[in-house]
Amino acid sequence: MTDDDIDEALKKNWIDVLNPYNSELIDQQMDRFADLTKSSKIKQTEHILKYQGKFYFVIGRYEKALTELTKLLEFDSSNSFALRYRVEIYYMIKKYEESFADLNKLLKINANETWALKAHQEIMR
Repeated sequence: MTDDDIDEALKKNWIDVLNPYNSELIDQQMDRFADLTKSSKIKQTEHILKYQGKFYFVIGRYEKALTELTKLLEFDSSNSFALRYRVEIYYMIKKYEESFADLNKLLKINANETWALKAHQEIMR
């Protein structure tokens, strides 16, 4: 089972669990999570940003996901994970130029990545 399979399998459950809570409460909980880790080393911070970005993506809070993924790219501008999720988010919110720019960065990192090649074909349609 891949991360993508897990995402799809858990997405509905996560949304069902989180829907009773309002956006403010979710933001407060994520802020508390970030505060607990402020004293962490850089690598741990990168891992936390990755987790937060994916969490917000899965529950459909794309602007928050973009914020976390962009912070992650500030640590490592060639982070494939962050670029891939930003490609998807930008495409979903119809920011095609940004999506294409990140996709090109992703393909420069790994010109043979299957997902990136398929995404490139999709965007070029």
